[in-house]
Amino acid sequence: MNFDRTQGWLLAALMVSPAACTDIAVDSAVDARKGGSGIDLDVGVDGTPGILLADVALRPGVTVDLFVNVYGHLGSAGHAKKCQFAVHGGVFAAASWRPYAEALGEDACVLVVDLPLRGNSGSPKGAQFGDLDLFDYVTAIEEVLERLDDRKIRPRTILGHSMGGTLVQMLQQRLFAEGSSLRKRFGIREAILVASDLPAEVPWALGDSGDLSGLIEAFAVDEPGLGLLFEIPVSLWPAFYFTDRDNNVVPGALTPEEIEAGGFNALGEPLRAIHQLNGTGPFTSRPSAQADLFEKGTRLRAIAYEEDIYVQLAESETLYRHLTGDATSSCFVPVLGPGAVHVLQFSDPQALVDAIASSEDCDY
Repeated sequence: MNFDRTQGWLLAALMVSPAACTDIAVDSAVDARKGGSGIDLDVGVDGTPGILLADVALRPGVTVDLFVNVYGHLGSAGHAKKCQFAVHGGVFAAASWRPYAEALGEDACVLVVDLPLRGNSGSPKGAQFGDLDLFDYVTAIEEVLERLDDRKIRPRTILGHSMGGTLVQMLQQRLFAEGSSLRKRFGIREAILVASDLPAEVPWALGDSGDLSGLIEAFAVDEPGLGLLFEIPVSLWPAFYFTDRDNNVVPGALTPEEIEAGGFNALGEPLRAIHQLNGTGPFTSRPSAQADLFEKGTRLRAIAYEEDIYVQLAESETLYRHLTGDATSSCFVPVLGPGAVHVLQFSDPQALVDAIASSEDCDY
């Protein structure tokens, strides 16, 4: 990825007059999607079946109600080990994984938690949303996996898209520091990073330039009752997420209306969390993920996109080698082609399904 070209595109996006961000409208006529489950499921405000986890503790005195959306067929608790547990990206919601789940077929099962203040999850109690950071998000994911485990719902695969990839790395890092791991603690055998953001240890042309802080601040909004947030107006989503390295919006890109109707977007993220993710603002570096974090126990695959304007293919491959110690890149999966942008799971979810399937037998 040419940094100057990417920086120019981001600056151009700033010149667009942002429309006011609004909460996603809930269509009361949405039929409940079938969970196909022998487990009693709750129903989210958008009609999606799932599991409501009340009062998930993020830190002392701060809790939030989180909803684990069930896309596909959960079946019995024993069948749940065949489910995938997915983590969405920044300013995305759990529904951003729904096209991928549908592309897997009707017998598939993808469990996706809505992080706070989006989709079917609530707002934190005991703190403003804008006070949260990535450590709180990691705690949320850890607590969700723990509560699912208590219900004998134990998925063996975890996926993370974009910021979600960083959260998966941070969770593994936390568990490793405690003498545990995703495999030991939760029985997770597969981790798949999809267009993941990069930790401090991996060079990143766009992030290491020092120029992102001002761009992030340009999308800062002080929301009454919520605090300082980073918000991307839905009108700019085609330019931010469906644009290739030549600044073209790719075929299959969703319109702002389709994005809102699908519930794919969130109001925003805590500004603090976005600065932490990028090592900007008050943060001097990005979150850390030590070398060989996935050398054994949980097999890691890294999916990267040729036309991703945020992270280059070579940078994603470096991330994979850093985390696995695999110099042959056996489970690094580049997705090539003119439509391989940062949110391929929206525009061409079958391509992501095929990329993961093609690497099913990889090993290191």
